[in-house]
Amino acid sequence: MNPLRRSTLATRALGGATWACAAVALVLVLVRDDAPVPRTDLLVTLGLAVVAAAGWALAWRTAPVVEPASGREPEAAPPGRLPLPKRDLGTVAGFLLFLLTPFSMLQLSLGPGDGGLFSGLLALFLVVVTVNAAAMARRRTSQAPTLRKLRVLAEDAAHGEVYAVRVRAGEPVRLRFSERGDKPGTVDVSYWHWIVLRDGTHEIRLSAPREDLARAAVRLGGQDGWLCLPKRWKLIDEELPAAFVADSGEAVPGLVAPEDVRTYLTRDLHPTAADRAARRVPSTAKFRAPVHLPMLGGACLAALLVLPVLLVGEDVPAPLAWLLCLLATASAMAGAVRGVGHGATRAILGDVSWTEQDDTDPSIA
Repeated sequence: MNPLRRSTLATRALGGATWACAAVALVLVLVRDDAPVPRTDLLVTLGLAVVAAAGWALAWRTAPVVEPASGREPEAAPPGRLPLPKRDLGTVAGFLLFLLTPFSMLQLSLGPGDGGLFSGLLALFLVVVTVNAAAMARRRTSQAPTLRKLRVLAEDAAHGEVYAVRVRAGEPVRLRFSERGDKPGTVDVSYWHWIVLRDGTHEIRLSAPREDLARAAVRLGGQDGWLCLPKRWKLIDEELPAAFVADSGEAVPGLVAPEDVRTYLTRDLHPTAADRAARRVPSTAKFRAPVHLPMLGGACLAALLVLPVLLVGEDVPAPLAWLLCLLATASAMAGAVRGVGHGATRAILGDVSWTEQDDTDPSIA
């Protein structure tokens, strides 16, 4: 199991430099399409990206390990100020780079002054694919509905009253759920993640992004604290916003099933402490070997594939230039897909010890 490591100035700076260099290289291809060869601007930028990536990995390896938060005396009342989840700008930036890659490779394969009807149609095809991919990714990853619910909870706490109960943070759970697939004879498998909060023998499932749950399990596992629920819960559909605030002052916001907390929503209205503010669980270093090594490997292979085009330009036969840029695009995008898919799952499973559960839709059991 790989321990979670704290985010430091070095990990943030070198990680940002890595992606900034990659972005600059892709943009230079588009804005300096008539630059002479050899493309020293691109070669230098890509070299800096490799150096920054190596430094990023080293900075992560030497960063302090995340330790459990220190315990404190029980707080008499829930805090009046609750934090909202932090926006993941890194994921947004990475997705934009993913979308920009094929356009840059297309421009690189054409060379200065090339184009014509075929390249125009190909560019139009890429635009259509990009727009659809962006829309699909936004629908799948958008946290807007959850944020709107959590704002209601934060406002209720700021106004002085929330429903709340004392609980103890337990273990993180990963549920594998099987149901009938869209195609005949197939089964779809989805995964759900939560951290268990216990009020005596009663268990409450607090769901959140799995990265947040892994940090919370390390920092807050075994600690007591307040589970805060909105006063205006009747005005919220389906899952309810909630926040577990440990006595250490750190909080993990998320969603709970109404049936898990229904008994508290009629009797446990508590005034909040206006002078007490909860804070997010500290951020961890973004570098994850199973995620970023496939990405960086795919990007390095892509750079090597287009090296002849960068060095001699139009002297490379057009069919060969097209082939090299096509292979480079495939390499970079395949590395990214592998990293954020299988790699991300491996990283999360290696962060903490998850309690594994299996469930099946009764209709196919």
